[in-house]
Amino acid sequence: MKKIRWGILGCGGIANKFAEALQINEDAVLQAAAARDKARAAEFANKWNFKSSYGSYKELVSDPDVDIIYVATPHSYHFAHTKLCLEAGKHVLCEKPFTINAKQLKILIDIASNRNLFLMEALWTRFMPGIIKTKKLIDEGIIGKVITAEADFGMNFPFDPEHRVYNPFLAGGALLDIGIYPLFLSLYLFGKPKKLKAHSILDDNKIDLTTSIITESNSGTVSHLNSTTQANTHVKARIFGTNGNIEFDKWWFTPVNITLRTGDKEEVMEFSPIVNGYEYEAMESVKCLQENKNESDIMPLYFSMMLMEQMDEIRKITGITYPEEIESTAKPYGWNEL
Repeated sequence: MKKIRWGILGCGGIANKFAEALQINEDAVLQAAAARDKARAAEFANKWNFKSSYGSYKELVSDPDVDIIYVATPHSYHFAHTKLCLEAGKHVLCEKPFTINAKQLKILIDIASNRNLFLMEALWTRFMPGIIKTKKLIDEGIIGKVITAEADFGMNFPFDPEHRVYNPFLAGGALLDIGIYPLFLSLYLFGKPKKLKAHSILDDNKIDLTTSIITESNSGTVSHLNSTTQANTHVKARIFGTNGNIEFDKWWFTPVNITLRTGDKEEVMEFSPIVNGYEYEAMESVKCLQENKNESDIMPLYFSMMLMEQMDEIRKITGITYPEEIESTAKPYGWNEL
């Protein structure tokens, strides 16, 4: 199988986790890393044994030895940076959320399609073995008809106006940063809901500190989905059916164990990561490129679009807004900083 040569755009915390996960993939070549600070890019490349480093993103996308680029910059830059990569002829794995809104995502999908390029959202939870097993158990009817589900993600972030969850120009707030995970779980397990209600507590910048969502699926499953940047919550997910239930350990959206309960039986299913959990999305990207596929069957583009449209709807209901600059499709935010 051909080797896939990786570039990493943005050298922050999540890029380090992804680079660590790439270490075990024999078909992945660590080719190049880029940051707007050349010294930072060089330090990152040296730490993870990338062959090259660049002090600009334009240099990275111009590297003929890079096949695919992992976009690991803040939310508000995803549209510009992914567009840059695609227009340079590079395949892209973009960190979640894909973009700020569905209009931006539609443009990226069209570019990828027109240029015959692979494009996928790096929503790592979708690739977790425990998540995949849960879907299988539900589809097989192991816990009967699913009546209700709940998932939450809450962390108490100390106030810092420059931090991503408080900065409107970084698409701050709970929904796009951590609320995407509970929403994803419901959408993946039960499909697009026929009913959705949401409520948010907003700060002075109209970004959400807390968002609560209730959905009803076509089969009648009611999901309670909560996220907040103001408190440390249980960070658990549970699914209740007529014949049993499934419960995830704390930090349910990561590689954790699940417990299946049916009748008086209880079974703990263990799912330890190979590295840190990011390896699964990397492995899927490599596999797709080796098979000349432009889209993943596991995380297809229509699902990412459906998820983005759901977040657009929630924002409309709750009044979550962002600066026009980062919502724009005509002038991608950060385009002058490449």
